[in-house]
Amino acid sequence: MSDTRRNGGSIDPLRILLVEDSEADRRLVQENALSGDETGYGHLPPLSLVPAGELCQALSLLTRERFDAALLDLNLPDSVGLETFHSFRRRAPDLAVVVLTGLDDDALGADTIRHGAQDYLSKSNLDSALLTRAIRYAVERQRLLNELERTRQRLRQEQEILSLESLSARTPGDGLRALSLERVYAELVRHYVVTTRERRDPPREEVRSLAIRLVAMNAGARDVVLLHLKMLRGTGHWTTAAEERAFSQDARLMLVELLGHLTDFYRERSQN
Repeated sequence: MSDTRRNGGSIDPLRILLVEDSEADRRLVQENALSGDETGYGHLPPLSLVPAGELCQALSLLTRERFDAALLDLNLPDSVGLETFHSFRRRAPDLAVVVLTGLDDDALGADTIRHGAQDYLSKSNLDSALLTRAIRYAVERQRLLNELERTRQRLRQEQEILSLESLSARTPGDGLRALSLERVYAELVRHYVVTTRERRDPPREEVRSLAIRLVAMNAGARDVVLLHLKMLRGTGHWTTAAEERAFSQDARLMLVELLGHLTDFYRERSQN
């Protein structure tokens, strides 16, 4: 595994979120992590552990700090079992996770791998070489998975753009009337995506108001589709595959909602 992040000529450490409520187990993991350079992996980045004793504390840290991987105990004061992993994964879907298990939890550890964990380690058999190898290989595997997902998402978006181009050729409108609203549309999409991601009510009234403006311009479906195409082409790259996927999906929802309003308004006009 290669790591090109450097600081003053030295390789930056991998930042690991250690989610473990037992002080003794935290100390055991930290001691093994610190002695990792003696295991034959000294040429790779060192490990820097940030402890969290509860799931809520770990989730809060994820919103404020960047981590390369997590060591996750499944049995915490505020969460137990597989639900701990699911809650953590929902907050950090692109982060490499190595699960820490107790004596009788091998089946549960294996179950987390089926749900997206990169590896699991038994705390009763933990040593420096095993910990070092597991974390560093997990980071690399997750990085490759993230790159693969980003490639798949880009292909999906390219296919969506082709489909929208085909749709725009078959829908009413000259495709020019709404271009003056390009910035307004892009800002509304970003607002829609953020509120949806944060599980707040999306700006439905703003979407409806935009539809009213489009109707006043006699804009048709093709105008809206071309607005959406320009927005997609101008969004650039996302930090994570999950963000890219969420943006594409939520932006599509807003497009459908806007086209629905447009259809309703023109239907009402034709009936009056």
